[in-house]
Amino acid sequence: MCKLAIGDLPTGIKELVSVSDIEIKRTGPSFAIDTVEEIEKLHLGEKELYWIIGSDAYANLTKWHRHEELQEKVSFIVIDRPGDNGDGIDIGALDISATQVRSDSQLNGISPSVRKFITERKLYASK
Repeated sequence: MCKLAIGDLPTGIKELVSVSDIEIKRTGPSFAIDTVEEIEKLHLGEKELYWIIGSDAYANLTKWHRHEELQEKVSFIVIDRPGDNGDGIDIGALDISATQVRSDSQLNGISPSVRKFITERKLYASK
C-alpha cells in the first residue's frame, strides 16, 4: 500500500522515499527504536531518517519503548488527525485510526480497494 502511494509522489521526492518490510519480517515484539537501529545498520547512518506519525501517537510518544533514543535518531513529521488543531501538518486524512481498522469497526470508512488490500493481506491484524 505504501509502495503504491510512493508511486504517486512527484519526481524528485519519490527517489528520496523508501518502504521497508523489516517490521513485517521481525518475530516477537516490534519496537520503533529496533526498526530505526536496523535501518541505520543497513544504510550505515548515511541518511537522515524521518518518522511520519499521527498527532495522537505523537502525543503519547513518551510511553514508547526507549523513546528518548528514538527522538535522537529520527526527525518526526507529525500529521494532524481530522479535527485536530495541533502543530502538525493537515493532509486531509480520513478520520480513522489504526486501532479502529484493527477492530474492523471502521473498514467501511475507507475506499473498497484499500479495504480489500487490507483484508486480503491481513494488515493491522494482531500477530
